[in-house]
Formats: sequence, structure tokens, C-alpha cells
Amino acid sequence: QFQDLEFNVPYQALLRKGFDVDVAGIKPGEAHGSLGMKFTPNKNLASMRNGDFGVYDALVIPGGPGSTRFLWKNKTVQHVAQFFNHNKKIVATICNACAVPVEAELLKNKQATIYPSDEGKALLAQHQVTFVDQGCVVLPDEKIITAQSPEYAQDFAQAIIELLETKGSNQHVSQTSY
Repeated sequence: QFQDLEFNVPYQALLRKGFDVDVAGIKPGEAHGSLGMKFTPNKNLASMRNGDFGVYDALVIPGGPGSTRFLWKNKTVQHVAQFFNHNKKIVATICNACAVPVEAELLKNKQATIYPSDEGKALLAQHQVTFVDQGCVVLPDEKIITAQSPEYAQDFAQAIIELLETKGSNQHVSQTSY
């Protein structure tokens, strides 16, 4: 139940820019978007280990209605986000997927955005993260991007590309779907 635009807009933008993009599913098989998109990931997150993530420059996690069920409190996805962050790699999340870096304690005492529901804002407050009511928040020094909703999918994609180009990446991106 990923949000189709939050997945597809950055995915297509990264491909157009020449980046290699792998898509890791939380579960094996086809992933279904909330608007009807279907995509079969080429990786299974459960079978990947830290060493597998070394080739990637960015972790991109789309949101959607399934986020609160599949991503919130998901220790595996939090661990992957921590690995990327600790290795100075980009962690980019949108909509309710912004809970991942929050719960992974990557944003404590920092600013971020999330889908502006009461539940999302409360989650940020609970983890001492300052909610910013804007479409896309980029913390370049931390290499963390948070965006509010599908309305900002293009801005989100552009922010990812700009950070990748600033970094001088090796052109590999991991995108998680569920």
C-alpha cells in the first residue's frame, strides 16, 4: 500500500538521471500501490545484510496508507536507515514513511516534516523532532530528506538528486517498497 506518486516520481527521476535503482520489498512478491500501481521489487529487504548496502548512496522510502502498518515501528527498516545515516549516505522519506528516521532516532532535536496528521505530528513530538509545516525539508549536513505528501513528490525527487550530485555518488540507489 505504497503511495504510487511517492514511489514512481523519484524512481523515474533517478532513472532519467542515469542512476541505478534497486527496489527492495519488505515482503517477497509484487508490491501494490494505493492507486493501483503494481511493481515487483528486484530485492528482498529481509535477505539483505549491512554489507549489501555498501554499494548504495541513498535509501528512498515512499509513504502511503500502508506506512503506519508496514513501516512504523519496523525495526528492520529503522536499522537500514541507521546504517545509511551512520555511513554518511542519504536517507530520504516522504509522507508517513518519515516515521522511519524519526523512530530510528536520526532526527532527535532536529527539524523534519511528515504527513501533517495529528498522529504524525505527535510521533515527531514524542521523539523530540520539531515539525516543520513545509513540503520538503532537507538537512544537507545529515543527508536526510523528509517530505509531506504526494503533492511534493517532484520536490522530493529533485532534493534527492541534488544531494546525490553534491555527494559525487557512485550512481546506486536503494528504494524500499511494501
